[in-house]
Amino acid sequence: MLALLIPVGSDHDRARPAVATLSLIALNIIIYLLTSALDSDAIARQLGFVAAAPQPHQFITHMFLHLAWPKNPDADWIMHLNSVLHIGGNMAYLWFAGSDLEDALGSLKFLLAYFLGGIASALLFWATAVAGRFPNLDEPAIGASGAVSALLGLYLVRFPRFKIRIWYAGFIPVPLIMRQGIARISSWFFIGFWIALQLFFGLQALRAGGAEVAYWGHIGGFLLGLAYGTATHQWRAGQQEFLFKEAEHFFYKQKWFPAMEAYQCLAQRYPRFVEAYLKWALCWECAGHPQRAEKVLFDALQTCRANGWESEADRLQAELQQLGALRAASPTQPPAAPAPATPNLMFRRRFKWEKDNA
Repeated sequence: MLALLIPVGSDHDRARPAVATLSLIALNIIIYLLTSALDSDAIARQLGFVAAAPQPHQFITHMFLHLAWPKNPDADWIMHLNSVLHIGGNMAYLWFAGSDLEDALGSLKFLLAYFLGGIASALLFWATAVAGRFPNLDEPAIGASGAVSALLGLYLVRFPRFKIRIWYAGFIPVPLIMRQGIARISSWFFIGFWIALQLFFGLQALRAGGAEVAYWGHIGGFLLGLAYGTATHQWRAGQQEFLFKEAEHFFYKQKWFPAMEAYQCLAQRYPRFVEAYLKWALCWECAGHPQRAEKVLFDALQTCRANGWESEADRLQAELQQLGALRAASPTQPPAAPAPATPNLMFRRRFKWEKDNA
């Protein structure tokens, strides 16, 4: 039986191109093609991670090597398939997790997590291989799976309640059964199931005295990703994004009052999240209560100024100016001249977008 599970997307809406992720994928593919054309065994021994006597550069270079395309004429189809699956699987998971995380964290933080994960992967694999007295310690360990595992651990912290779209395919030769499709799975379930398998096979490897797959390298990278995400409080931003998407679901169905309640709860939980106040006010205006929309924005403006959140206060003030209802920030400051009235915030934003793109 042959089964494949490939993540192809998630509930996260990316706002910028994943330049660093695409660069890593391109670099890995180029190196794969070069090593397949050259002496791949010699390159692996120089740049792969050799647990018997690791060199400092190997903690980095091992994550850019993959199982080369077999040049031996006696190689069977399984060896060719393993080569494709090694590079293809790692790059598919790198794109899935990396593109979302790069968008959420920024390129530099994303790259930091990636390379730290690759180093942590090599360290834990080294420790377990030596402690477990694995045979063939002089055989090089290669692959980006440890660094990608770090991204999965970080993904679990950053997007714990999001759904992942999985392409699945299964093939059973006898009797001939083929199935494929797309399923939406919780990130907790999908990534949790994956790390549970790594732990199971990793313990089996310790009992057996080794394995062909560096399971403890995967576990080391994953733990680094978990630690990185927890230390930088990524779960807060992930929870905020998830709650905002739930509120948006009500909003785009024009269920103003359920959306209003959701935005209000979000604003109370994350008082610096200006978009929650703006959408809360927009719900009041769409429901036919512009005075209440003004009050929401004005109260939020006062809160931001009282806490010294100047950039957030500027955005709220701009919205109030467009509503024509800006109050003075202090008794000595005269109110600003009201802007021309427009039907509602939704119309005004659409008009601004059309104007900016004309």
